[in-house]
Formats: sequence, structure tokens, C-alpha cells
Amino acid sequence: MRPFLGLIFMLAMLLFVEGYLYSSKLHEVFENERTKKIAKVSYIVLLIIQYGGSLFLYYYLRNEGPRIYPFNVLQALVWSIFIIKFFIILPLLLIGTFYGIIEYFIKLFNGQEALAERVAPRREFIKKLSLITASVPFASFLFGMTLGKYNYKVHKIALAFKDLPDAFDGFKIAQFSDFHAGSFDSLGGVRKGLNMLQEQNADVILFTGDLVNQLADEVEPYFDEFKVLDAPYGVYACTGNHDYGYRGEESRTEANRKAIKDNYGKCGLQLLNNAHVKLERQGQHINIAGVENWGAARFFPKRGDLDKAFEGLDSDEFTVLMSHDPTHWDAQIKEHSKKVHLTLSGHTHGAQMGVELFGKKWSPGKYFYKRWAGLFSENDQHLYVNRGFGMLEGFMFRVGIFPEITLIELKKA
Repeated sequence: MRPFLGLIFMLAMLLFVEGYLYSSKLHEVFENERTKKIAKVSYIVLLIIQYGGSLFLYYYLRNEGPRIYPFNVLQALVWSIFIIKFFIILPLLLIGTFYGIIEYFIKLFNGQEALAERVAPRREFIKKLSLITASVPFASFLFGMTLGKYNYKVHKIALAFKDLPDAFDGFKIAQFSDFHAGSFDSLGGVRKGLNMLQEQNADVILFTGDLVNQLADEVEPYFDEFKVLDAPYGVYACTGNHDYGYRGEESRTEANRKAIKDNYGKCGLQLLNNAHVKLERQGQHINIAGVENWGAARFFPKRGDLDKAFEGLDSDEFTVLMSHDPTHWDAQIKEHSKKVHLTLSGHTHGAQMGVELFGKKWSPGKYFYKRWAGLFSENDQHLYVNRGFGMLEGFMFRVGIFPEITLIELKKA
């Protein structure tokens, strides 16, 4: 019953948005008649792409057709049109409501004639403002669907620990996450990102899961690109939820899951699934541990086993943990008997959309994940959530939240 009610609510919202936009007659803000006609035709074309594309993708995805790149582009375009229309209607609703109240009082005290004289220019202003407001996200999505998805950003942080072994003061960890091989459309773009990762000259490189969207062969074109990755203390990884098969019977077969794990090795990534390694330096050591995916959401795999990953470790040994889903930190890691000094996660992608300016950040992701991007600290324990290297299938854009390479320097407090 709930899914049906949700569908009804969504359809009602769509009808409201389209009806409101149609009744607003936005094309009238243009003085030139030819421009007005172009605006009308453009609106009809967008409607066809939006709803025709939605219907096509609905049946395409239900029948689980092959993952073909143009269909992913269509899916991204459909989502972009939905979001841009939201930015058009928002000022129309907010400012329109405000002026509607003013209109009421003008009509009440001065009559209909005064109302027409005073309000008409304001209505045109609201329409122009809505189009200007929408032009910003439109340009952002256009950039995000082309160059933005390969606009890699290096986030550098330094973390100080009292119990860090002296030999590891200045030790550098490079993290990347959520490769999602099936969503790329540029070999050169991927090469650029992996080269940037290698250029950080980290002591160890860690990948925190989701090598593919769902099928093992998605990553095969990138085997050679991964060969650039090398670090003195190794290149390690853990698996993410997509690495267990995300949609379709083919992706969830044991053969596909095994092939995905094998492809980690072919990419030069040593899997630490519920396991750990000791990194030795000048007679001292720290631990790098990893767990299989563990997510608080009921539909994500819960295969991570902290006890197994920490088996043989003393409770006070300095440990860095890879766990794909940041919800694992609050649910189990923080309170575990073995202190985890630093947990590295990904999974959220920062929602691939948002704003990061002047040290502040916002994204729709914050309404779904308590820890959605960046550094979080409690009781001398730290969690860092990487914004992801790739993109979700069907959401092939990066708007404001760009793909991330993280460089963390460990310091002796």
C-alpha cells in the first residue's frame, strides 16, 4: 500500500508542477515573437524527453536490459530536467505567494484598476527572476554532466594522535572510493584521476569499495589504468555494497561476485575483507584493517565482521580501518572494544550534488546520512567519508560535489 501511495503522491506533485509552469506562461517574458515560439517548442521538447524518457527507462530497467552508455545519459538528463524545473517553480511559488497577499490588500482598498496597474510589472519580474534562478542550476548540470564528473579535487587533512608510533609521524594515506567503473564514458578522464591519485606520493593507498556498479566486466577496460597506482606500503581495498550485485539476477550470481573480487586483484588492489595487515617502519607498526560491506539500511549487505578483522590485535594498537558504509561507524565501530583510531568510508558520494563554498558544505545527502562527507571526530576517534571517485549508474553528473582524492597525514600529537 505504501509504495502505491508514494506513487500517487509523486504523480500529484508532477501534475502540480507542470500545471503551475503551464499556467505561468513563462514564454511571455520574451518580447520577440520568434523567441516566444522557440521557448514554447523547447518546453514541449523537454516534456517529451522528461516523460517519454521516464517511461522508456521504467520498462528498460524493469526488463534489465544491457547497461548501455546512452541510456545512462538519458537517465541523467531526465533527472536534470526534474531538478531544474524545481528551481524554476521555487521563486514563482515563494515570491508569487508574497505578491498574491499584497494583491489581495490592494484589491481590497484600491479596487481592480489599481491592482492591474501595480501588479502586472511585478508578475513579469517574478517570471524573469525564476528563469534567471533556473539558469544557474542549468549551467551547473551542463558542466556536471560533461567536465564536472572528471573535475577531481584533492582534499588534504592532517590528524594528530597521542598514541601514534613515532616512526609513523608524517605517514601519508591516500584514499579513493566508489569507482563505479560502469558509469564512466572517458578513458582519459579516469586516467587523469588515477594519475592525480598517484601524484600524491602517499605511503599507502586505500580504496574503500564499490569497484563496479553491478557486473564484473565493467572494470576490465581500466585494468591498465590501475597499473599506475603504487605505494611503498601497498595498495589495499575493501568491498562495497555494489560489489555483491546490486540489480538483476546476473549481478547477484556467485560467479559474478567471485569475478568482481578477482578483478580487485587484477587492478592491483589487495582485498582486506575482514582482515588486517601490519605496516612496519623503523621497528614500529600500525595496522591497516578492512571489512566487507556493512550498512545500517536493511537492503545493504551486512557482511562486515570487526572481530574477525581485528583478530590477534591488542586493544591499544594503532589501527586504520576501511569500511565502505559510514553508518557502520555509529552502529558498531565507535563502541567496539578494539579502538579504531581512523575509519575511512565512502558510499554516499556526497549525493554528487550540492554546494561547497568558503569552508561550508551542503548537499541533499545530509538528509539521508548523518555522516555524508568529510571528517567527523568523537572521543579521539575519527571517521573520514570520501565523496567518491566515480558516479552512480544513471546519475552521471557531479554538480558542486566533485570527485575526490583524499590525502591524510598522520601526525604525532
